[in-house]
Amino acid sequence: MDPAEHAALLASVKLVAEPWRDSAYYGEAERWTPYFWNGAMPFRRYFDQLELDVVIDLAAGYGRHAEMAAPLCRHLILMDVIAHNLKICRVRLAKRQNISYLANSGYDFQPVPAASISAIYCYDAMVHFSPEIVAAYLTDSARVLRPGGRALFHHSNYDGPPAAHYGQNPHARNHMTAARFAGLAAQAGLMVVGSELIPWGGLPELDGITLLERPA
Repeated sequence: MDPAEHAALLASVKLVAEPWRDSAYYGEAERWTPYFWNGAMPFRRYFDQLELDVVIDLAAGYGRHAEMAAPLCRHLILMDVIAHNLKICRVRLAKRQNISYLANSGYDFQPVPAASISAIYCYDAMVHFSPEIVAAYLTDSARVLRPGGRALFHHSNYDGPPAAHYGQNPHARNHMTAARFAGLAAQAGLMVVGSELIPWGGLPELDGITLLERPA
């Protein structure tokens, strides 16, 4: 990555991340946790297709999904670009001995070693990521996943008119489509195992959920 591309990516990360520092949304979102983990929903059906050995919870926020996933995983790595979020997670999940915590760049999984991760999931966060950030994470997913490892991403399917800031789009969805997401995954060397479009906030097919695999 050349310096100009790196600077642009860091600027995009800042634009996406800043509104979520100390956001009231983390508390408000707690009531939606059962929506993700209900066995009838695609989030749980796809999650159950992951190998839960060494798992990354990307953009962990205040740990509401980690609280559900930790009992199912041998080892869970909570990752977030906002260090304060991880401090809250440490308190919330203090009784869990199988969790570690990593602050990251907001666009990759460093310092996680290559081919060390059995699964990645990201719920209710990547929907806000710019296409450049999504592409960067997909590329690094191919690096950190073991052969046969899988990544489960809840992403935007919003392809409406561009806004000056993603926060002006419906439910703060950034620009992405399921087809573009699949194309970016293919460029990264990942295979689509399954993908579904889902409604959000009363809008049909606003979001997508896609299960990817690093070929063995």
